[in-house]
Amino acid sequence: MRTSSLTSLALALVAVPTLIACGSVDGDDGAGDGDGDGTIDAALPIDAAGTCDPATALPTQWRPIAMVSTGAVTATAAGGVTTATVDATAGGTAGAADNPYIYVDLINGTRVDVTDVQAASSAAWHLALKRSSLKLNGGDSGPANVQGARVAAATLAEVTTVPATLATDDWATDDCMLNALPGGEPATVMGDWYDYDVDTHQLTPKAEVWVLKLGGGGGGAQTRKLRILSYYGDAANPMRGAYYRLEWAPL
Repeated sequence: MRTSSLTSLALALVAVPTLIACGSVDGDDGAGDGDGDGTIDAALPIDAAGTCDPATALPTQWRPIAMVSTGAVTATAAGGVTTATVDATAGGTAGAADNPYIYVDLINGTRVDVTDVQAASSAAWHLALKRSSLKLNGGDSGPANVQGARVAAATLAEVTTVPATLATDDWATDDCMLNALPGGEPATVMGDWYDYDVDTHQLTPKAEVWVLKLGGGGGGAQTRKLRILSYYGDAANPMRGAYYRLEWAPL
């Protein structure tokens, strides 16, 4: 299968620049629109102390939405491994700009019912998914200091140690600009988890396992190893995108 590093995925998403200034006040791009009404809620993206609110750097496709995802998280545990399906379809490609991420607790294998706006200050979730975008609850994405690193591996069993270096999400620059992936998603730690086939427009998980240190969120400092099995996990509709199959286990 011929793959690329997503240079063509932007055709399937709302077109946005890969580096976008935050704090636009024209009311059209929705940046900083915490209530989803298409207007800017804050006049200035950088406060008097020179601190950037990362959310103001997000373009319309990824702006915070003040509603809870209606997607389901279905998880089963066996032999120390949790296998789950996560409905991160977010209204499909056309509706994603107006629908939120779905938030997941990796300790309990459950959905966390917070809005995008609430998630920015909530330590209850670990991983969030929306279409092809994944984010961790740390750094620019949340307060829980969830950190991650990739390990080249085909199975969870191959990963037995925690990498020496882990990182938190960092998709807003100091001057409140967006660091974006080629498809327009925020450049999070797990953001480039897939290869994109320019002929079939399908996403395929890379052969890697993610080691996630869960920080203080959802029950104390714990570590999980997580693998994305498929982006197309709906048995009733095999080509339905953003219906993830995942597996994870303690490390």
